[in-house]
Amino acid sequence: MSKHFRIAAVGTLALAATLLGGCAAPVVKTYGMDEHFSNSEIMSGSTATADQCGRTPNAVWVEAGQYHECVVYFPSPAFAAGAPIDQTIVFMEGDRLDGKQMAEPQYEKSSPRALTRMAEREQQHSGFPYLVLGRPGTDGSSGNQRVRRTQYETLVVNGALDQIKRKYQIKQFGVVGQSGGGGLVGALISERQDILCGVASSGVTAVKYRIQEKGWTADITGIGTAEVWDPVDQLPRARPMPGFRLFATSDRLDGDVPFDSQQYFIQKAQAAGLPAVQITVHGGGSVHHQTYPIGNKVMADCMKGVPTDTIVARYSGHYVDQKEEAKAFPAQARAEQ
Repeated sequence: MSKHFRIAAVGTLALAATLLGGCAAPVVKTYGMDEHFSNSEIMSGSTATADQCGRTPNAVWVEAGQYHECVVYFPSPAFAAGAPIDQTIVFMEGDRLDGKQMAEPQYEKSSPRALTRMAEREQQHSGFPYLVLGRPGTDGSSGNQRVRRTQYETLVVNGALDQIKRKYQIKQFGVVGQSGGGGLVGALISERQDILCGVASSGVTAVKYRIQEKGWTADITGIGTAEVWDPVDQLPRARPMPGFRLFATSDRLDGDVPFDSQQYFIQKAQAAGLPAVQITVHGGGSVHHQTYPIGNKVMADCMKGVPTDTIVARYSGHYVDQKEEAKAFPAQARAEQ
């Protein structure tokens, strides 16, 4: 069940203008299973209608405040059975635009089939129904990636989970995300009471702290601090369900999202009374940023009820198998923002 969102007045008009500028953006494409995603679409943003969304396989129409988007998802085979799903794991990818607001190289190599196969593999590994959620403006979802890390993205993703929950009669979620997707994990735990486990892998969970650590004047998106919807700032509002646990998988050498910023988020979560733990691992990728393969394993154990101490001992110091990562998760191999 979602909480009532309180939309801050500061920056709302500027953000609305940015999004309304998307009225000139192309209508989002409905991709075939083997079609590669479009770089131009992700850079320009896209729009959708409720009617179009209703004809799109595995998509939900979200009406969140002033925002209306079609959010696609890529489900594992368990969702095809038609039976209610008690628990499911939701994965959110990292940012697909780089610091120059260009599509990252691997994005155009991905496809609906690749993400569906990822979901299928993770269901086999974990035993839980699993889906990959297309963040606004990516993977066939309408929207604008340029204004990620604002309340807009949290509103839309939260609304998409509400619709998916209703459609499949889901009772509990596990939410795991890489980098910018990990930031959404941090934001969602303050909005929902149906998340049993949250895992932020190399997550952008303390946006303003990261800006300061990097010596920037704004987020890498160009969004100023006044318009950032910072997950760490929302933690005092978190009222999670009984049994909830929160994990972060982090590499001390992470060149994209400083380890200290991830640690800061966990410390603030603990101060807010949340059961939160940071697990230090060795990430993949050129800047040690890819920790989501370990995050997926942590998530599976958390959902199975494995004790926290056991999970920490099991994965602390764990190395990401980069060859296996590239083979199993080709779409995510360079999401380093």
